[in-house]
Amino acid sequence: MKFLDQVKLQVKAGKGGDGVISFRREFRVDKGGPDGGDGGHGGSIYFVGDTGLNTLFTLKFNKIIKGNDGENGRGKNQYGAKGENKYIKVPLGTIVKNGEKIIADITEEKKYLIASGGKGGKGNAKFKTSRNTAPRLSENGDPGEQLNLFLSLKVLADVGFVGKPSAGKSTLLSKISNAKPKIASYSFTTLTPQLGFVYAGDNDFVAADLPGLIEGASKGKGLGYEFLKHIERCRLIAHIIDFGSEEKNPIEDYEIINNELKSYDFELENKKQVVIANKMDKSIFKEKLMKFKKRYPNLEVISISALEEKGISQLKNKLSNELKTIKEVEFNTNLDEVTIELEDDIKINNPFTGFYEITGNEIKRIYDKIPLNSNDNLRRFNKLMKNTGVWELLNKKGIKDGDTVIIYDYEFIWGEEYFNDWV
Repeated sequence: MKFLDQVKLQVKAGKGGDGVISFRREFRVDKGGPDGGDGGHGGSIYFVGDTGLNTLFTLKFNKIIKGNDGENGRGKNQYGAKGENKYIKVPLGTIVKNGEKIIADITEEKKYLIASGGKGGKGNAKFKTSRNTAPRLSENGDPGEQLNLFLSLKVLADVGFVGKPSAGKSTLLSKISNAKPKIASYSFTTLTPQLGFVYAGDNDFVAADLPGLIEGASKGKGLGYEFLKHIERCRLIAHIIDFGSEEKNPIEDYEIINNELKSYDFELENKKQVVIANKMDKSIFKEKLMKFKKRYPNLEVISISALEEKGISQLKNKLSNELKTIKEVEFNTNLDEVTIELEDDIKINNPFTGFYEITGNEIKRIYDKIPLNSNDNLRRFNKLMKNTGVWELLNKKGIKDGDTVIIYDYEFIWGEEYFNDWV
Protein backbone atom coordinates (compact mmCIF):
# COMPACT_ATOMS: atom_id res chain seq x y z
CA MET A 1 0.00 0.00 0.00
CA LYS A 2 1.37 3.44 -0.91
CA PHE A 3 2.29 5.90 1.81
CA LEU A 4 0.15 9.02 2.08
CA ASP A 5 0.35 11.39 5.05
CA GLN A 6 -2.04 14.15 3.94
CA VAL A 7 -5.55 13.99 2.56
CA LYS A 8 -8.59 16.23 2.19
CA LEU A 9 -12.09 14.86 2.49
CA GLN A 10 -15.66 15.83 3.28
CA VAL A 11 -17.73 14.18 5.97
CA LYS A 12 -21.49 14.49 6.23
CA ALA A 13 -23.27 12.85 9.16
CA GLY A 14 -26.72 11.36 8.69
CA LYS A 15 -29.89 13.45 8.74
CA GLY A 16 -32.40 12.85 11.50
CA GLY A 17 -35.65 11.18 10.46
CA ASP A 18 -38.84 13.26 10.22
CA GLY A 19 -41.60 13.09 12.78
CA VAL A 20 -45.09 12.36 11.45
CA ILE A 21 -48.66 13.50 11.97
CA SER A 22 -50.86 10.52 12.71
CA PHE A 23 -54.02 9.74 14.71
CA ARG A 24 -55.03 6.50 16.29
CA ARG A 25 -57.84 4.91 14.32
CA GLU A 26 -59.22 1.61 15.54
CA PHE A 27 -62.61 -0.03 15.39
CA ARG A 28 -64.82 1.20 18.26
CA VAL A 29 -62.12 3.58 19.53
CA ASP A 30 -63.48 7.10 19.25
CA LYS A 31 -61.08 10.06 19.19
CA GLY A 32 -58.00 7.91 19.61
CA GLY A 33 -55.75 10.92 19.74
CA PRO A 34 -52.37 11.68 18.14
CA ASP A 35 -49.92 8.80 17.78
CA GLY A 36 -47.29 10.12 15.37
CA GLY A 37 -43.81 8.86 16.33
CA ASP A 38 -40.50 10.72 16.30
CA GLY A 39 -37.85 10.28 13.64
CA GLY A 40 -34.64 8.44 14.50
CA HIS A 41 -31.38 10.28 15.00
CA GLY A 42 -28.97 10.36 12.07
CA GLY A 43 -25.83 8.24 12.23
CA SER A 44 -22.63 9.95 13.41
CA ILE A 45 -19.17 9.56 11.89
CA TYR A 46 -16.26 8.38 14.02
CA PHE A 47 -12.55 7.96 13.29
CA VAL A 48 -10.92 5.02 15.04
CA GLY A 49 -7.20 4.82 15.82
CA ASP A 50 -5.68 1.65 14.35
CA THR A 51 -2.13 0.45 15.08
CA GLY A 52 -2.25 -1.71 11.96
CA LEU A 53 -2.25 1.32 9.65
CA ASN A 54 0.60 3.70 8.82
CA THR A 55 -0.85 5.54 5.82
CA LEU A 56 -3.92 7.59 4.87
CA PHE A 57 -3.91 6.03 1.41
CA THR A 58 -7.20 4.19 1.98
CA LEU A 59 -8.95 7.58 2.18
CA LYS A 60 -7.46 8.98 -1.01
CA PHE A 61 -10.31 7.76 -3.22
CA ASN A 62 -13.01 8.19 -0.59
CA LYS A 63 -13.38 11.96 -0.79
CA ILE A 64 -16.88 12.07 0.67
CA ILE A 65 -17.95 10.05 3.70
CA LYS A 66 -21.69 10.11 4.33
CA GLY A 67 -23.46 8.96 7.47
CA ASN A 68 -26.68 6.96 7.47
CA ASP A 69 -29.96 8.88 7.82
CA GLY A 70 -32.41 8.12 10.60
CA GLU A 71 -35.76 6.60 9.62
CA ASN A 72 -38.95 8.64 9.68
CA GLY A 73 -41.41 8.09 12.51
CA ARG A 74 -44.61 6.15 11.96
CA GLY A 75 -48.10 5.93 13.39
CA LYS A 76 -48.96 3.98 16.54
CA ASN A 77 -46.19 5.91 18.33
CA GLN A 78 -43.50 4.06 16.43
CA TYR A 79 -40.16 5.84 16.44
CA GLY A 80 -37.92 5.68 13.40
CA ALA A 81 -34.74 3.62 13.70
CA LYS A 82 -31.52 5.46 14.38
CA GLY A 83 -29.11 5.73 11.46
CA GLU A 84 -26.16 3.38 11.91
CA ASN A 85 -22.91 5.12 12.87
CA LYS A 86 -19.91 4.93 10.56
CA TYR A 87 -16.45 4.05 11.87
CA ILE A 88 -13.44 4.94 9.73
CA LYS A 89 -10.06 3.44 10.64
CA VAL A 90 -7.08 5.81 10.54
CA PRO A 91 -3.44 5.48 11.69
CA LEU A 92 -2.38 6.58 15.15
CA GLY A 93 -0.83 10.03 14.88
CA THR A 94 -3.53 11.41 12.57
CA ILE A 95 -4.45 15.05 13.18
CA VAL A 96 -7.92 16.07 11.98
CA LYS A 97 -8.52 19.73 11.16
CA ASN A 98 -11.63 21.61 10.11
CA GLY A 99 -10.22 24.79 8.60
CA GLU A 100 -7.60 25.94 11.13
CA LYS A 101 -9.27 24.16 14.05
CA ILE A 102 -7.97 20.84 15.33
CA ILE A 103 -10.97 18.69 16.16
CA ALA A 104 -9.19 15.40 16.85
CA ASP A 105 -5.65 14.24 17.59
CA ILE A 106 -5.85 10.49 17.20
CA THR A 107 -3.24 9.01 19.51
CA GLU A 108 -5.10 6.03 21.03
CA GLU A 109 -6.91 2.92 19.86
CA LYS A 110 -10.37 4.32 20.49
CA LYS A 111 -13.14 6.06 18.59
CA TYR A 112 -13.22 9.82 18.11
CA LEU A 113 -16.47 11.63 17.26
CA ILE A 114 -15.92 13.70 14.12
CA ALA A 115 -19.40 14.65 12.89
CA SER A 116 -22.63 14.28 14.86
CA GLY A 117 -25.79 12.96 13.26
CA GLY A 118 -28.87 15.18 13.21
CA LYS A 119 -31.59 14.82 15.83
CA GLY A 120 -34.83 13.19 14.80
CA GLY A 121 -37.90 15.39 14.43
CA LYS A 122 -40.86 15.15 16.80
CA GLY A 123 -44.11 13.51 15.80
CA ASN A 124 -47.46 15.03 16.71
CA ALA A 125 -47.81 12.82 19.81
CA LYS A 126 -45.15 15.04 21.43
CA PHE A 127 -47.21 18.19 20.84
CA LYS A 128 -50.35 17.04 22.61
CA THR A 129 -51.40 19.32 25.47
CA SER A 130 -54.52 19.84 27.56
CA ARG A 131 -55.38 22.80 25.33
CA ASN A 132 -54.54 21.09 22.07
CA THR A 133 -55.54 17.47 22.21
CA ALA A 134 -55.37 16.89 18.46
CA PRO A 135 -52.27 18.74 17.23
CA ARG A 136 -51.34 18.64 13.59
CA LEU A 137 -47.77 19.59 14.39
CA SER A 138 -44.57 17.76 13.53
CA GLU A 139 -40.90 18.44 12.87
CA ASN A 140 -38.41 17.39 10.25
CA GLY A 141 -35.16 15.87 11.38
CA ASP A 142 -32.07 18.06 11.71
CA PRO A 143 -29.30 17.76 9.13
CA GLY A 144 -26.11 16.06 10.25
CA GLU A 145 -22.89 17.99 10.68
CA GLN A 146 -21.04 18.56 7.44
CA LEU A 147 -17.32 19.35 7.57
CA ASN A 148 -14.49 19.83 5.10
CA LEU A 149 -11.52 18.13 6.74
CA PHE A 150 -7.76 18.09 6.31
CA LEU A 151 -6.04 15.02 7.72
CA SER A 152 -2.32 15.06 8.44
CA LEU A 153 -0.39 12.03 9.69
CA LYS A 154 2.63 12.31 11.96
CA VAL A 155 4.04 8.87 12.71
CA LEU A 156 3.59 7.94 16.36
CA ALA A 157 6.65 6.15 17.77
CA ASP A 158 8.89 6.26 20.83
CA VAL A 159 12.14 5.98 18.86
CA GLY A 160 12.74 7.40 15.39
CA PHE A 161 15.57 6.01 13.26
CA VAL A 162 17.26 8.72 11.20
CA GLY A 163 20.32 8.66 8.98
CA LYS A 164 21.60 8.92 5.44
CA PRO A 165 20.26 6.49 2.80
CA SER A 166 21.69 2.96 3.11
CA ALA A 167 22.94 3.53 6.66
CA GLY A 168 21.20 0.33 7.72
CA LYS A 169 18.07 1.67 9.40
CA SER A 170 15.70 -0.84 7.84
CA THR A 171 18.00 -3.77 8.58
CA LEU A 172 18.33 -2.69 12.19
CA LEU A 173 14.55 -2.27 12.60
CA SER A 174 14.02 -5.80 11.26
CA LYS A 175 16.53 -7.17 13.79
CA ILE A 176 15.23 -5.49 16.94
CA SER A 177 11.48 -5.52 16.26
CA ASN A 178 8.66 -7.42 14.62
CA ALA A 179 8.73 -5.14 11.55
CA LYS A 180 9.43 -6.55 8.09
CA PRO A 181 10.66 -3.54 6.07
CA LYS A 182 11.92 -3.87 2.51
CA ILE A 183 15.69 -4.36 2.48
CA ALA A 184 17.91 -4.23 -0.61
CA SER A 185 21.51 -5.26 -1.26
CA TYR A 186 22.09 -2.17 -3.42
CA SER A 187 21.99 1.55 -2.67
CA PHE A 188 18.43 2.00 -1.50
CA THR A 189 16.35 4.34 0.64
CA THR A 190 13.10 3.60 2.43
CA LEU A 191 10.17 5.30 0.74
CA THR A 192 7.65 4.99 3.58
CA PRO A 193 7.97 5.07 7.38
CA GLN A 194 7.98 1.60 8.91
CA LEU A 195 6.87 0.85 12.46
CA GLY A 196 7.99 -2.02 14.66
CA PHE A 197 7.31 -3.14 18.24
CA VAL A 198 10.47 -3.75 20.26
CA TYR A 199 10.41 -6.15 23.21
CA ALA A 200 12.86 -4.82 25.79
CA GLY A 201 12.11 -6.40 29.15
CA ASP A 202 9.88 -4.23 31.29
CA ASN A 203 9.95 -1.27 28.92
CA ASP A 204 8.74 -2.27 25.46
CA PHE A 205 8.56 0.50 22.87
CA VAL A 206 7.70 1.35 19.27
CA ALA A 207 10.43 2.24 16.80
CA ALA A 208 10.04 3.85 13.38
CA ASP A 209 12.36 3.64 10.40
CA LEU A 210 12.05 7.02 8.69
CA PRO A 211 13.12 7.66 5.08
CA GLY A 212 16.78 8.57 4.56
CA LEU A 213 17.69 12.24 4.69
CA ILE A 214 20.02 14.04 2.33
CA GLU A 215 21.70 17.41 2.52
CA GLY A 216 19.13 20.14 1.83
CA ALA A 217 16.16 18.02 2.95
CA SER A 218 14.90 20.81 5.22
CA LYS A 219 14.73 23.05 2.15
CA GLY A 220 12.69 20.56 0.16
CA LYS A 221 15.32 18.33 -1.44
CA GLY A 222 14.68 14.63 -1.80
CA LEU A 223 12.14 12.58 0.11
CA GLY A 224 13.39 13.52 3.54
CA TYR A 225 11.60 16.86 3.74
CA GLU A 226 8.23 15.10 3.56
CA PHE A 227 9.14 12.98 6.57
CA LEU A 228 11.05 15.32 8.86
CA LYS A 229 7.74 16.20 10.50
CA HIS A 230 7.32 12.58 11.59
CA ILE A 231 10.33 12.93 13.92
CA GLU A 232 8.46 15.60 15.91
CA ARG A 233 6.43 13.01 17.81
CA CYS A 234 9.31 10.65 18.56
CA ARG A 235 10.60 10.84 22.13
CA LEU A 236 14.11 9.68 21.20
CA ILE A 237 16.17 9.90 18.02
CA ALA A 238 18.37 6.93 17.07
CA HIS A 239 20.97 8.32 14.66
CA ILE A 240 22.36 5.45 12.57
CA ILE A 241 25.63 6.06 10.72
CA ASP A 242 27.47 3.84 8.24
CA PHE A 243 31.01 3.30 9.56
CA GLY A 244 31.82 0.35 7.31
CA SER A 245 31.77 1.70 3.76
CA GLU A 246 34.89 3.08 2.08
CA GLU A 247 32.99 5.87 0.34
CA LYS A 248 31.12 7.06 3.45
CA ASN A 249 32.35 9.80 5.80
CA PRO A 250 30.71 9.25 9.23
CA ILE A 251 31.69 12.68 10.56
CA GLU A 252 30.24 14.44 7.54
CA ASP A 253 27.09 12.29 7.59
CA TYR A 254 26.56 12.96 11.30
CA GLU A 255 26.85 16.72 10.84
CA ILE A 256 24.64 16.82 7.73
CA ILE A 257 21.77 15.02 9.45
CA ASN A 258 21.96 17.21 12.56
CA ASN A 259 22.07 20.36 10.45
CA GLU A 260 18.90 19.23 8.66
CA LEU A 261 17.16 18.55 11.97
CA LYS A 262 18.19 21.98 13.24
CA SER A 263 17.14 23.74 10.03
CA TYR A 264 13.72 22.14 9.92
CA ASP A 265 12.71 22.72 13.53
CA PHE A 266 14.75 23.99 16.46
CA GLU A 267 12.99 21.55 18.79
CA LEU A 268 14.27 18.56 16.81
CA GLU A 269 17.84 19.57 17.59
CA ASN A 270 17.06 19.45 21.32
CA LYS A 271 15.65 15.92 21.28
CA LYS A 272 17.75 13.28 23.03
CA GLN A 273 19.84 11.37 20.50
CA VAL A 274 21.59 8.00 20.59
CA VAL A 275 24.40 7.70 18.02
CA ILE A 276 24.76 4.21 16.51
CA ALA A 277 27.85 3.18 14.54
CA ASN A 278 26.70 0.45 12.16
CA LYS A 279 28.63 -2.20 10.15
CA MET A 280 31.23 -3.13 12.76
CA ASP A 281 31.74 -6.33 10.76
CA LYS A 282 33.64 -4.33 8.11
CA SER A 283 37.43 -4.02 8.20
CA ILE A 284 37.50 -0.22 7.95
CA PHE A 285 35.09 0.21 10.86
CA LYS A 286 37.65 0.68 13.67
CA GLU A 287 39.66 3.26 11.72
CA LYS A 288 36.60 5.41 11.03
CA LEU A 289 35.33 5.02 14.59
CA MET A 290 38.66 6.30 16.00
CA LYS A 291 38.51 9.39 13.75
CA PHE A 292 34.92 10.04 14.80
CA LYS A 293 35.71 9.78 18.54
CA LYS A 294 38.71 12.07 18.09
CA ARG A 295 36.36 14.67 16.58
CA TYR A 296 33.65 14.08 19.23
CA PRO A 297 35.48 12.74 22.34
CA ASN A 298 32.55 13.30 24.71
CA LEU A 299 29.91 11.69 22.50
CA GLU A 300 28.80 8.17 23.43
CA VAL A 301 28.66 5.87 20.41
CA ILE A 302 27.01 2.43 20.35
CA SER A 303 28.74 0.01 17.96
CA ILE A 304 26.68 -2.66 16.19
CA SER A 305 26.42 -4.82 13.13
CA ALA A 306 22.77 -4.90 12.15
CA LEU A 307 23.43 -7.48 9.45
CA GLU A 308 25.23 -9.94 11.77
CA GLU A 309 23.10 -8.96 14.82
CA LYS A 310 26.11 -7.94 16.91
CA GLY A 311 25.46 -5.48 19.73
CA ILE A 312 21.70 -5.64 19.22
CA SER A 313 20.85 -6.62 22.81
CA GLN A 314 23.02 -3.83 24.24
CA LEU A 315 21.40 -1.34 21.86
CA LYS A 316 17.89 -2.37 22.87
CA ASN A 317 18.79 -1.94 26.53
CA LYS A 318 20.34 1.45 25.82
CA LEU A 319 17.27 2.72 24.00
CA SER A 320 14.96 1.32 26.66
CA ASN A 321 16.93 2.95 29.49
CA GLU A 322 17.04 6.30 27.70
CA LEU A 323 13.28 6.24 27.20
CA LYS A 324 12.80 5.82 30.95
CA THR A 325 14.39 9.24 31.45
CA ILE A 326 12.27 11.00 28.80
CA LYS A 327 8.72 12.05 29.56
CA GLU A 328 5.87 11.00 27.34
CA VAL A 329 4.98 13.26 24.42
CA GLU A 330 2.23 15.67 25.40
CA PHE A 331 -0.51 15.65 22.80
CA ASN A 332 -2.96 18.42 22.10
CA THR A 333 -5.78 17.79 24.54
CA ASN A 334 -7.22 21.32 24.46
CA LEU A 335 -8.84 20.83 21.10
CA ASP A 336 -10.87 23.55 19.48
CA GLU A 337 -14.56 22.81 19.74
CA VAL A 338 -16.29 22.89 16.40
CA THR A 339 -19.76 24.39 16.59
CA ILE A 340 -22.08 25.50 13.87
CA GLU A 341 -22.96 29.06 14.76
CA LEU A 342 -26.13 30.56 13.36
CA GLU A 343 -25.21 34.13 12.57
CA ASP A 344 -27.71 36.96 12.54
CA ASP A 345 -27.51 37.29 8.76
CA ILE A 346 -31.13 37.72 7.71
CA LYS A 347 -31.23 39.02 4.16
CA ILE A 348 -34.27 40.51 2.46
CA ASN A 349 -33.97 40.85 -1.28
CA ASN A 350 -36.45 43.21 -3.00
CA PRO A 351 -35.64 42.77 -6.72
CA PHE A 352 -38.75 44.67 -7.82
CA THR A 353 -41.81 46.29 -6.30
CA GLY A 354 -44.13 43.95 -4.43
CA PHE A 355 -41.71 41.01 -4.26
CA TYR A 356 -39.58 40.03 -1.23
CA GLU A 357 -37.16 37.09 -0.87
CA ILE A 358 -35.98 36.18 2.65
CA THR A 359 -32.86 34.09 3.41
CA GLY A 360 -30.50 33.50 6.33
CA ASN A 361 -29.01 30.75 8.50
CA GLU A 362 -31.66 30.91 11.22
CA ILE A 363 -34.40 31.32 8.62
CA LYS A 364 -33.16 28.20 6.79
CA ARG A 365 -32.94 26.23 10.04
CA ILE A 366 -36.58 26.97 10.88
CA TYR A 367 -37.68 26.31 7.30
CA ASP A 368 -35.92 22.92 7.28
CA LYS A 369 -37.25 22.01 10.72
CA ILE A 370 -40.96 22.60 10.21
CA PRO A 371 -42.79 20.79 7.39
CA LEU A 372 -45.42 23.11 5.92
CA ASN A 373 -47.97 20.34 5.54
CA SER A 374 -50.70 21.44 7.97
CA ASN A 375 -52.32 24.63 9.23
CA ASP A 376 -50.87 24.01 12.69
CA ASN A 377 -47.36 23.78 11.27
CA LEU A 378 -47.91 26.91 9.18
CA ARG A 379 -49.00 28.83 12.26
CA ARG A 380 -45.96 27.66 14.19
CA PHE A 381 -43.64 28.48 11.29
CA ASN A 382 -44.95 32.01 10.93
CA LYS A 383 -44.81 32.57 14.67
CA LEU A 384 -41.14 31.60 14.69
CA MET A 385 -40.52 33.87 11.68
CA LYS A 386 -42.10 36.72 13.60
CA ASN A 387 -39.86 35.98 16.60
CA THR A 388 -36.74 36.30 14.45
CA GLY A 389 -37.68 39.88 13.62
CA VAL A 390 -38.34 39.21 9.93
CA TRP A 391 -41.85 40.69 9.95
CA GLU A 392 -40.55 43.85 11.63
CA LEU A 393 -37.84 44.18 8.98
CA LEU A 394 -40.40 43.76 6.20
CA ASN A 395 -42.53 46.54 7.68
CA LYS A 396 -39.49 48.81 7.82
CA LYS A 397 -38.85 48.12 4.14
CA GLY A 398 -42.38 49.26 3.36
CA ILE A 399 -44.11 46.00 2.51
CA LYS A 400 -47.78 46.41 1.58
CA ASP A 401 -50.85 44.22 1.62
CA GLY A 402 -50.92 42.02 -1.46
CA ASP A 403 -47.13 41.88 -1.85
CA THR A 404 -45.52 38.46 -2.37
CA VAL A 405 -43.14 36.98 0.22
CA ILE A 406 -40.91 33.99 -0.60
CA ILE A 407 -38.98 32.06 2.05
CA TYR A 408 -37.09 29.43 0.08
CA ASP A 409 -39.93 27.30 -1.43
CA TYR A 410 -42.66 28.78 0.78
CA GLU A 411 -44.62 31.60 -0.87
CA PHE A 412 -47.54 33.61 0.53
CA ILE A 413 -49.33 36.93 0.11
CA TRP A 414 -48.78 39.61 2.75
CA GLY A 415 -51.88 41.21 4.21
CA GLU A 416 -54.21 41.23 7.19
CA GLU A 417 -56.77 38.94 5.64
CA TYR A 418 -54.12 36.26 5.04
CA PHE A 419 -51.51 36.98 7.68
CA ASN A 420 -53.75 36.99 10.74
CA ASP A 421 -54.96 33.48 9.92
CA TRP A 422 -51.46 32.11 10.57
CA VAL A 423 -50.29 34.02 13.64
